[in-house]
Amino acid sequence: MNAFSVESRKEDKFKRRLQRIVIEEDLAMQRDLIQRTAAELDIDLLSCAAALVYLSQPNLYPALKQQPKLLVPLPQSRGSHPGFKMVRYRLAVGSQHQISREDIQAVLIEESGVDKKRIGRIDIRDTHTLVELPDGMPADIFQLLTEVAIGPHRLNIKRVKPNKFRQTTRTIQEEESE
Repeated sequence: MNAFSVESRKEDKFKRRLQRIVIEEDLAMQRDLIQRTAAELDIDLLSCAAALVYLSQPNLYPALKQQPKLLVPLPQSRGSHPGFKMVRYRLAVGSQHQISREDIQAVLIEESGVDKKRIGRIDIRDTHTLVELPDGMPADIFQLLTEVAIGPHRLNIKRVKPNKFRQTTRTIQEEESE
């Protein structure tokens, strides 16, 4: 059996699985995630989908594994924040809590009074969210943000210590191992 027929069978199996999922599952949240991710990373939807295929099926095309490492820049904050230092905070709410970027921005603006343009990158993960805010948050505002909630879930904000070893670029293979 040649490599072409093996790859062809793998592709067919992959396509059948995709078709079954599209027919049987509600993918609205996943579609929203892909659109937001592609926009944040400034990549087209097809490249985003191709990267997801690669992540989910790394052995679909084994001959391609020998390609050299490519350096890709880390995504930058959503806006530039010249003139003031940004600090990263961890919020105890994430995607599993059914929260959105807009929910987080609204709570931060309403409770802390921070200007929307001064809210940096918001990285919503499964169980928590990382957000960049201007340095110098007053203690009373910080205390308020530890107690405020989005729905039934408290923010429980905590300052994240800066990582001195944070790189400005990563290799694609390093990102895959995460």
